[in-house]
Amino acid sequence: MELNTLSDYESAYPHLRKVTLCYLIDKEGLVLIAMKKRGFGVGKWNGVGGKLAEGESVEDALLRETKEEIAVDLKSFRKTGVIRFYFSGEESSKFNQEVHVFIADSWEGEPRESEEMKPKWVHPKDLPLEEMWPDDRYWLKDALNGNYITASFLFDENSNVKESDIQIKPKANIV
Repeated sequence: MELNTLSDYESAYPHLRKVTLCYLIDKEGLVLIAMKKRGFGVGKWNGVGGKLAEGESVEDALLRETKEEIAVDLKSFRKTGVIRFYFSGEESSKFNQEVHVFIADSWEGEPRESEEMKPKWVHPKDLPLEEMWPDDRYWLKDALNGNYITASFLFDENSNVKESDIQIKPKANIV
């Protein structure tokens, strides 16, 4: 079966690898982003997070990955979305994933650089979108503002958004 559209990919890959993604927001409203230093997404600013270990829940992975990548222990966080990513091309399909997005507003420890991530605080209006994944411009500010995002993105061979389906539930309507 030839895969061309987002619908084709959703049908061909009904079960995706689950990963976490977390953005810390401090009391002044600054958001923590981190430069990926190795592996998938190297050279891009993003939130922190990663793959679930065998038998691990999404929340447990969120806590573990945040501790490993920026040395903080999350104390208060909320889920703000689920986003499915599909990558065109046979080799790229191994990166298809379902990302569980979280916002954290309370943690212990000071974020610091690790072998994998280099964190920095930015004002949400100053997000370096041109140095982030191209899908971020479609949903990230809404998520940072407390809205719930459900989305799917299909990337082409050059990691550009080829097709998307995005639903945004205003925070007042989140159940």
